[in-house]
Amino acid sequence: MNILGLVVEYNPFHNGHLYHLLKSKEITKATHTVAIMSGNFLQRGEPALFDKYTRARAAVENDVDLVIELPTLFACQSAEIFSHGAVATLNSLNCINSICFGSEVGDIEILYTISKILVNEPNEFKTSLKKYLNDGMLFPTARSNALFDYINENNLVDISKDELLSILNSSNNILGIEYIKSLLKLKSNIKPYTITRINSEYNSESIDSSICSATAIRKALKNTDDVSFASKVVPLPTYNILNTNIEKNFNPIFDEMFFDILSSIILRDSHDLDKYFDVNEGIENKIYQSIFTSSNLEELHSLVKSKRYTLTKIKRTLNNILLGITKDDMALVKDMNYIPYIRVLAFNDKGREILKTIKNNSEINIINKFSKISFAIDDAKFKTLIDYDIKASNIYNMIYYKNNRQLLKGPMDFYMSPTYVK
Repeated sequence: MNILGLVVEYNPFHNGHLYHLLKSKEITKATHTVAIMSGNFLQRGEPALFDKYTRARAAVENDVDLVIELPTLFACQSAEIFSHGAVATLNSLNCINSICFGSEVGDIEILYTISKILVNEPNEFKTSLKKYLNDGMLFPTARSNALFDYINENNLVDISKDELLSILNSSNNILGIEYIKSLLKLKSNIKPYTITRINSEYNSESIDSSICSATAIRKALKNTDDVSFASKVVPLPTYNILNTNIEKNFNPIFDEMFFDILSSIILRDSHDLDKYFDVNEGIENKIYQSIFTSSNLEELHSLVKSKRYTLTKIKRTLNNILLGITKDDMALVKDMNYIPYIRVLAFNDKGREILKTIKNNSEINIINKFSKISFAIDDAKFKTLIDYDIKASNIYNMIYYKNNRQLLKGPMDFYMSPTYVK
């Protein structure tokens, strides 16, 4: 058995994801695939279009074998924390042979070289970095220059300074570097691979071909009730699931739908907003002042955004406030090298084979139903991770089930079972 690991959000699963899946299986010669997927809230500080069970089913119907939820405390954070949580989860399974991710550069050698320098921080690199910082450079620029100097002086790879800067400023390259850094820190046997993203930029909002970004699909779904356009850009299983959900009044979810909930939390916790993760440097004052004059989430983003705080940073910070993610709880879990459990969301017959292999190779807890878990576990990290998964689902479902309140039985993580796709 040759098991490939993928780190995904599938928001939604589109033709580019299908290309990545097929190409990844081809270059790794994988026989089985495991996807570590963000749950109901995502890495850029946004809610998912559809709930985690729906997106997991779409993934398995598109030939992913097993979908596992990435714990919420990792799923909603910076590239470094997100990537470490995902890689640590894969590594904890003790049976994953490879990981394959998309990148703008499509060159594993240069990404591995950069990652190794950043993990080991050779003395020459540290000296160069310190010099640039002392010259008044901002950290990202100083680090880029120090990396280039070290790579060039040691003839590690043939690359120009402009090419290196472009790599370090590209979203998927950044994630790829963080995946490899985590593999190195964990001394993992999982082998990294990368494939070049095709046709569409990560944040492109245009739909010009059969492969476009998830951002473009989400924007189109937000602006129209006619979802027929999606048949051109998502595989048929995704399209059918999307249509079925909408027919059942489970409509796409967008971040502005949580504005009223978020506003109430900001006003309630105005005196201790700085307890939340990523609320630093007085940004809590700007958030509190801005909530009074913001009539929607977009206005709040605009008022808080500045040269110091990017839009993505603001969205993650506000999402931490929405989900109640505190600095203390993040400090407890963010550097975990072993994840104590996995939550299975969907699987097929090959997925069953993987789960059997996990049971035989790892001591990790495999959760199919939360109702079967004893929460009197004497493990603060385990309990903290699970509590946030449940809390995030509860907050998400207050909006997701708005048109189907009669189906909301309570905390749905206790009622939902993994989807078996035959």
